[in-house]
Amino acid sequence: MTAVLSPVSGRTLALSILIGSCALLVLGVHPVLLGALVQEGRLADAQVGNLVTIEMLAIVPGSLAGIGLLRRIGARFIAVGAGLAMGGINLFLVGQSGMTMLAMTRAVAGFSEGVLVAIALVAISRVARVERASAIFLAVQTLMQAIVAATLPAVTIAGSRVDAALAALAIAGAVAALAALALPAELRPTEPDSERGALTPASLAALSCAGLFLGAIVSVWGYFGLWLIHYGYPPTFEGTAVSLCLVAQVVGALAAARFGERLPSRQTIIGCAIVGAGLVGAFYLARGSAGAIIAVSLAFGFVWLFTLPFFAGWLIEIDPARRAVLYLTAFQLGGAALLPSLAGIAVGAWSINAALMFAGCAFLLLAMTASLSTRTGAVPRTETAND
Repeated sequence: MTAVLSPVSGRTLALSILIGSCALLVLGVHPVLLGALVQEGRLADAQVGNLVTIEMLAIVPGSLAGIGLLRRIGARFIAVGAGLAMGGINLFLVGQSGMTMLAMTRAVAGFSEGVLVAIALVAISRVARVERASAIFLAVQTLMQAIVAATLPAVTIAGSRVDAALAALAIAGAVAALAALALPAELRPTEPDSERGALTPASLAALSCAGLFLGAIVSVWGYFGLWLIHYGYPPTFEGTAVSLCLVAQVVGALAAARFGERLPSRQTIIGCAIVGAGLVGAFYLARGSAGAIIAVSLAFGFVWLFTLPFFAGWLIEIDPARRAVLYLTAFQLGGAALLPSLAGIAVGAWSINAALMFAGCAFLLLAMTASLSTRTGAVPRTETAND
């Protein structure tokens, strides 16, 4: 049988969300960091996509390793070590250049970030209202990313925007390490049992849908700037659309936190996936109108973060012991790293609009998979923790 764990306190949850948000700050810093690397001649523009994929994929084994380590070692020791490693590797990269050096060090940074994300995942899995905690986590990390991303373009260190971005990530690692000093020693995930594993056909279907969702989102967002340029919009317009989308994302996450428990998880995901496919088509139809593109961007951002917390709810319906939910970030980031690469193949073979078509197909595949999925082996949800 699975051991029953004591609930985490609100203070522990808040600290864990801060630590996880510091780890994922890189997702908001990436556009500034990668663009500056190319502008300063420290990376070829053709290598940008590969560097993003390397770091995002490295977060996946990092989060899995973090979950395993938390079963054996105190959370405080693990998080302090990972935070210091994240800070140290970013400081080491100041002044460095070249794909080989950047690829190796960003992989190490990504692994450290994944370990820190595991802290947040375990804490969230041990509260009663997991969907609400997940939504708050998404809102906090998005706000931090938006603030830093808006500030960094105007900041340089010795004339380098790259080094300013690396310094911001190093500071985030230090903040995570400091916050980790206040973590309790008993922050541990549920142990697997011999009767039923966390990764059943039903939970794997839900996790795969989570990967499809974020992969479809990033397939659109990763090519959004190039798509706008293709239709003659200036870079300043992209900045406006992205900033407003970030605001809509925060609103979506807060709406999920407020109203999510009143909605059925799987059915909401199916509905949002269909809406996502419709919004992808709306982007194409709106291509000739700046105002229409802004409106679609707002809706797209809202659906993006409104939907994500419901995957945690669906997984807990399947596995009330809350083991499968620990793998959620790994599958989401795996999808976010792999699907845009496939979309890139489609773009190369046809046109930039192929990214939209690819994402629309991914959304529809998600909706079909979720519709056909069953809660095999699921039992009524039990509340194992307080929030």
